[in-house]
Amino acid sequence: MSLIRNGFGHLKVKVIALLCLLCLLFPSLISAGPPYRTVYIDHSVGGMQYYVQPIYLPEKVIDGNEMAVPLSTPSDLFVTGNGDVYVADTGNNRIVQFNEQGQYIRSIGDEEGLVTLNQPEGVFVAEDGAIYAANTAAGNIVKFNAEGQVEQTYDKPPSNVLGDDYHFLPTKVVVDARGVMYVVVKDTHQGLLRMNPEGEFTGFFGANKTKLTWLDQLKRSILSKEMLAKEIAKRPNSIQNVTLTGDGFLFTTSTGKTNDGQIKKLNAGGFDAFQNKPFFEYDLVDTAYDSQGFLYGMDRVSGNIAIYDPTGDLLFYLGGADKNARQLGMVSFASSLAVNANNDIWVADSGTNLIHIFKRTSFGDTFLNAAHYYYEGDYAKSKPYWEEVIRHNGMLNISFNGLGKIALHDRDYELAIDYFKQSYDAEGYSDAFWSLRYEWLQRYFFISLVALIVLIGGLIFLFKRARAFVRSRTWHPKVKQYGSELGDAFYLIFHPYNGFYRLKERNISWFVIILIVLLAIGVHIWSIFGSGFIAHPFNLAWFNVRLSLLMLIAPWLTWIIANYLVSSVKGGEGRFREVLQASTFAIVPFIVMTIPATLLSNVLVLEEWIVIDLIHQLKWLWIILLLFVMTQVIHNFDFLESFKNAGITLFTIGVMWIFIIIFVALSGNLLDFFNQVYREVINYG
Repeated sequence: MSLIRNGFGHLKVKVIALLCLLCLLFPSLISAGPPYRTVYIDHSVGGMQYYVQPIYLPEKVIDGNEMAVPLSTPSDLFVTGNGDVYVADTGNNRIVQFNEQGQYIRSIGDEEGLVTLNQPEGVFVAEDGAIYAANTAAGNIVKFNAEGQVEQTYDKPPSNVLGDDYHFLPTKVVVDARGVMYVVVKDTHQGLLRMNPEGEFTGFFGANKTKLTWLDQLKRSILSKEMLAKEIAKRPNSIQNVTLTGDGFLFTTSTGKTNDGQIKKLNAGGFDAFQNKPFFEYDLVDTAYDSQGFLYGMDRVSGNIAIYDPTGDLLFYLGGADKNARQLGMVSFASSLAVNANNDIWVADSGTNLIHIFKRTSFGDTFLNAAHYYYEGDYAKSKPYWEEVIRHNGMLNISFNGLGKIALHDRDYELAIDYFKQSYDAEGYSDAFWSLRYEWLQRYFFISLVALIVLIGGLIFLFKRARAFVRSRTWHPKVKQYGSELGDAFYLIFHPYNGFYRLKERNISWFVIILIVLLAIGVHIWSIFGSGFIAHPFNLAWFNVRLSLLMLIAPWLTWIIANYLVSSVKGGEGRFREVLQASTFAIVPFIVMTIPATLLSNVLVLEEWIVIDLIHQLKWLWIILLLFVMTQVIHNFDFLESFKNAGITLFTIGVMWIFIIIFVALSGNLLDFFNQVYREVINYG
């Protein structure tokens, strides 16, 4: 036994040694990635989100332990042109300066003197090195020179607009090239307070608009002025932060709903270049921008850093929040972010008194460089970057879109069409297809015209021969019946009154009724998969054919049932069979007009798409007209009675669908209940 134990012991040691050797040979297998996932938002497919490789990785944190007094509640960050970072260290009543590597340089405003900082929550550094601190608790703005000495303080400016109840508690400040200050004042809704270099009030700027709900609008329309005066006043969302760009734009950050101007890009006149674009964030706290024009947003609740393109469309999410752990790359309570000239992201976390630094990865550099040239319209420079992006990740449709625009610019239209299909870009596809079609028509216009004439002539000839052949033969009575009924169906769509009169007191064969329904279903499915790319610019594998068929068949079925029930109550003469077969004949225009619309969708471009839309609109108007005439003829109603009947029928259809939805929901709950009971009996019975 001892020999066996010794053998197992030696084997165990060998296994452990082998595992250690494997770890040394393959360290990447056990290396830890970032504590968060990077998400790419693909707008070409309706904002679908993909996990991608990191574009930023957390590099290090700054805790200030090398200083005599560590950081306490850092509230704001500002990056200068030389890479230095200034931090509003609110808890320590000072401004702290770090170099580009995060090494401590100096503290400002905490020396004993005539003016000391008191819980500053904002910092800004001008081009001449002057440092502005939003001295929140003291209710003023303090200006330091480049050496850190106090030059001037700005208290609440005297103005009749700013009454005694206006509390001047500045939290953020930026200063433009003229020395004009734009100040975020805590808990105010008037917008940014603007002061000239002398500290005089020059007005408010960039205020958000009050958003009224439908209930508020209803109250305003029916309540008197006295009653409205008793209501709680609606105020717009307050601005939380402000960022000044190198070209003079102001980015304001506000809390509130997604369509309340969470991020605005204001010019000198106060016009929002984003035009109230929705930003789907929970609690935005700060925004920053880089040298390439990309916008960065910091969400305080989720801890996510959002990266937007220069037009404000979301590209990436990264980062995350963890309230209970001090972990590199995870924040507890984010308060500010900034981006330096190297595109490093600095994030202040006032919950853990840390500053996180994120470094852009090689993939992130490649993608954002490609995107930068793409948005600038310099497609030639973006090409090698897009090709490199595709080598790293072939899931990003924007890469193929960029290559498609390059191919379009190079007049390689077939390649451009292929790339635009891969990126689901209908507009780019339309441009490339138009150019390709134009070149083809230039080469083969005469030949194609002759071929079209020959084709039309051939079809006419074949139609006449087929008709002569049908008339010359003796057919089985059933076949003659089916042919006659199908002829009546086509006659009806052009002569609705006479056609529906032919159906009264007559039973159309089930074969023809089912055939027309199956043809409508078949044409509908063919229109999905046989239409041109512009009609369905997405992956058809994602298309829910069953739901599409349900949305086609269910309204038709409920119309038949509701029309028969309502007409029976109202004294209509039509039998259920007559309503069924007449409603079936009424959908023949769907078959007739969907076929040319589908064929044309393969040769028309977006600028000509009005033809397709017109065909579809005429198709549905034609069907509606036939159903109305059917109600009038089959039930022997006059025009007014038919109109009333059609309205009640539509109402009945709505009621039926409500009951169907309720029934399905309750049935699901009931089935779930029986399933739970069954599991209880099986597991514990």
